[in-house]
Amino acid sequence: MARIRPARNQDGGGPQKGEGGSTPARSRRQERAAASPRPTPQRRTEKTGSVTKAVQEQRRGSRFIADVMAELRKVQWPTRSQLIQSTAVVLMVVAIVVVYLAAVDAVVSRAVDAIF
Repeated sequence: MARIRPARNQDGGGPQKGEGGSTPARSRRQERAAASPRPTPQRRTEKTGSVTKAVQEQRRGSRFIADVMAELRKVQWPTRSQLIQSTAVVLMVVAIVVVYLAAVDAVVSRAVDAIF
């Protein structure tokens, strides 16, 4: 991402009237370094007490349950009428399949009886 620099003499840090030309590049770098010093990297220190595997497993398990509960809250549950309609459709399809299989079974059993 490009940085937008202020115009010369806008921030008051540039040369004043009568001082002369432009600011040398070295002093600009020094100004930028003074304006935004780099943070010193912090070293990670080892913790004195470590978490055991059993505690990690327990935390993972409780997080799983919490995640399941959160997902169940997102589910769009059917209304009572939708539930009744879908149950009726399932029962009708099952009845149709039962009638079809009974008819096929009757035909096949007669054919087997005729052959043997």
